[in-house]
Amino acid sequence: MKHVLRILLVLALPLITFGQGLPEAEQKAIAEELKAPITLKLKNSQAITGHPVGVSEKQLQIASAKAAGEIVFTFNYDEIEVIEVPGESYKSLVMEWLEAGESMKALDLMDLLYQQRKALLPVLPPSESNFFVLYIPLILQSPDPARAIGVSTRLRPQIKNPAALRALDDAVLESYQRLKLFEEAVAMAKKWVEERSPYGESALGYYVLGSDYLRRADYETALDLALQPIVFSSLLPTDKLAHCYALAVSAALGLREHEHAALLYQEMQTRGFFWPESDSTLKPYLTEIEQHLANHEMD
Repeated sequence: MKHVLRILLVLALPLITFGQGLPEAEQKAIAEELKAPITLKLKNSQAITGHPVGVSEKQLQIASAKAAGEIVFTFNYDEIEVIEVPGESYKSLVMEWLEAGESMKALDLMDLLYQQRKALLPVLPPSESNFFVLYIPLILQSPDPARAIGVSTRLRPQIKNPAALRALDDAVLESYQRLKLFEEAVAMAKKWVEERSPYGESALGYYVLGSDYLRRADYETALDLALQPIVFSSLLPTDKLAHCYALAVSAALGLREHEHAALLYQEMQTRGFFWPESDSTLKPYLTEIEQHLANHEMD
C-alpha cells in the first residue's frame, strides 16, 4: 500500500521535462544488466534461472543454459512461489529522479525496465503494473506519445488497487486528450464526471468534457463544467485546475462576458497558475484575454 501511495504522490507532481537523459554508455550498461536471467523460486524449494521464452494464460516457459546448449522448462503458475527479475533497485532510482524533476532520465530508465518486463507483467505481482502507471505521463512528453495507449492497455488487467486504477484511468484519459482522440476522450470524460466529485484531487474530467463543449461553441455548458472544480477547490493541489481556469476564461470570452473572463484570469494568476499553452483549443483565447486586458489598461 505504501508503494501505491508513493506512486500517487509522484503522479500528483507537475511533470516538467527537465535535465538531460541518460548518457548512451550508461543506457547500454543498464540494458546489458537487465538482460541477466530471471530466477524462479518454486514451491518445492528449487530455484531455476533462465530467460523467459513463453508466457501463456496458465504457464511460463524459461530457457536455462545447460552445458553447450539450453533446456526449456515449463511451469504452471501454481508451482511458482516467487519470480525474481534483475534490476529491482532501478525502480527506486526512477522514483528518486521523478521526485527531483529529472524526468528525461526517468523516461530513459523506464523505457529499459518496461522492455525487460512487459511480457512478464501478467505473471508478476500487481505492484509491477502499478509502478508502470508512472511511465504513461512520461511517454506523453516523449517524441512518440501514441505509445501511451498500448502501454495502458497492457497494464490494466493486472491492476487491482482502486487508487492505482483511478490513476491509470486518468493517464489514459489524458493520453486521449493530448493525442486529440476526442471521441474516445469525451466518452471517458463523461463517465469520469459521473463517478467523481468536483472537490477531489483532480479536475481532469471536467477539463476534458468542458473542452469538448468549448470546441462546439456551447460556451455556457463549458463554463459551468469548468467552474465546478474551481468553486470547490481548496489550498490543496488539484490536478488540471489551471486547465479549468483557462477553460472558464475561454468560455466566458465566448459568451462575450469580458469582465468575468478578466476576473477569472486575474484570479488564476493570483493563485499561481499558468495558462496551458500546449492545448491548441485554449491557445487562441489566451491572446484574446491578454489583448482585452492590455486595452483595458489603456482606457
